Amino acid sequence: MKELNLEFKTSVNKNKTLRLRQVNESLTPEVVKAAMIKIADANLFEKDDIQLYKTPVAAKYVERIETPIFSDK
Repeated sequence: MKELNLEFKTSVNKNKTLRLRQVNESLTPEVVKAAMIKIADANLFEKDDIQLYKTPVAAKYVERIETPIFSDK
C-alpha cells in the first residue's frame, strides 16, 4: 500500500510533511496541488502561533517494502 506524502513549508520556513494512508493512487498533479492549496488556505493546523502547513512544496507517493529476516512469533 502506498502513502501520499504532502510536503509543506511552515510559516517559519521549516519543512513539514503530512502523511496520508489509504489514498487514491491515480491522483493527478493538478488535483493534489489544488488540495494542498486548500489545506494551506484553511489555516487549520497551528502550533505555538506557527502555521504548520503554510506553503505547498511537493507531493509524492511512498511505498514501504518490508522483507522479514526472521521471526520468533
